[in-house]
Amino acid sequence: MKRFWRENWLVVLIILVMVGGYVILRTPGDELVSTAAFDAQVRTGLPTVVEFYSNT
Repeated sequence: MKRFWRENWLVVLIILVMVGGYVILRTPGDELVSTAAFDAQVRTGLPTVVEFYSNT
């Protein structure tokens, strides 16, 4: 096992950094349950950020 870590520490570190980056930088899901809830939030008069995402 010691030999594995000695030979592959850099690969393991890169994978851990990638996983950590994904967890920290990912976009969370929205909290609105419907388009009516979105419309109600937009009409409150408070600034609203709208982010469009396409998975295609």
